Amino acid sequence: MNKRMPTIIDVAEAAGVSTATVSRVLNKGKVSDLTKDTVESAIEELGYRRNNVARSLVMGKSGVIGVLIPDVTGALYAQMARGIEDVLNKYNLQYILVSGDRNVEQEQSALELLLERQIDALILIGSDLDESTLSKLLKNVYVTVFIQREATSKATSESLGESINSSAHTNGLTVGIDNYQAAQDATNYLIQKGHKKIAHITATRHDGRTRLNAFTDALEQANLSSNFIAEGDGTEDGGYKAAKTLLQNDDEIPTAIFCGNDRIAAGAYKAIKEHDLDIPRDISVIAFDNLPWAEYLDPPLTTIRQPGKSMGEVAAFKILDTLGELDDAPDEALKRARETTISYELIERSSVHDLRSGKHDA
Repeated sequence: MNKRMPTIIDVAEAAGVSTATVSRVLNKGKVSDLTKDTVESAIEELGYRRNNVARSLVMGKSGVIGVLIPDVTGALYAQMARGIEDVLNKYNLQYILVSGDRNVEQEQSALELLLERQIDALILIGSDLDESTLSKLLKNVYVTVFIQREATSKATSESLGESINSSAHTNGLTVGIDNYQAAQDATNYLIQKGHKKIAHITATRHDGRTRLNAFTDALEQANLSSNFIAEGDGTEDGGYKAAKTLLQNDDEIPTAIFCGNDRIAAGAYKAIKEHDLDIPRDISVIAFDNLPWAEYLDPPLTTIRQPGKSMGEVAAFKILDTLGELDDAPDEALKRARETTISYELIERSSVHDLRSGKHDA
């Protein structure tokens, strides 16, 4: 005869507590250290394993969160996914990760695949799907959190959130840095270093277009023209090709390039050096993301640091909060769930030349 698997009731009886207390321990809720140790000892002694299938039937939840990223090769997206995973693991929730492969049709297919799995909630990172498509697809998803999904102007994704919130079952929540202000800071940094002929290589995603708008606005405010703009695709190859375009006219070469992200900058580095130009003496470069290898480029790259892991963590906390998983959580978890705009930082290295003093970045 097969031995009956222990239940949460068995654990409660063995520990001399209520099933609600056992549930709080399992969900990292507030209990005394003594109670926590007693319950965990009972769980270990009985060999209790949480039955997520039964839990989903009782609570009407699958315990699975969907995560859609633009590109599996992107280091920033990997940092975000790691932050999401770390938080969900603490609360015994699983996640399914799919990639849109930087293609709108593939992104929609991947999203439809996730929705077929009866997920409890969804985290979309940098989605390129239009608001109308998202509103239709997400009408039955209880909660959706967007990381770095922005409108194509200075405004962030408030309009998208309002559109998603119009659904009866969906909450549209957002997490990200202030892309517009960060891109203005990067552009103004170059201007303050005396640069007047400043180029921009764009990324194609929503946050990339926000950075382009910030770039052109900053130049306009400084009474400078924005004649040097090249379209990139967010990758090293895209940055390489865009930089080659910017450098094809020897009589009109910019003194600085603001790259939409670090991967674009890596490609631009290659193109600049192939033209026998020096970074930063001939052309300065500033970028966005502060990926782990940015400081190891030659020269080390000046860039805006995006805290990818932190953004992923906050997105996961927002999911947990909306699903009611943080009812007994520490105040710090609730505080993080309320965050919307994450702090960024301009990291000064050696890729920008100061035209006023002849000195490089520190």
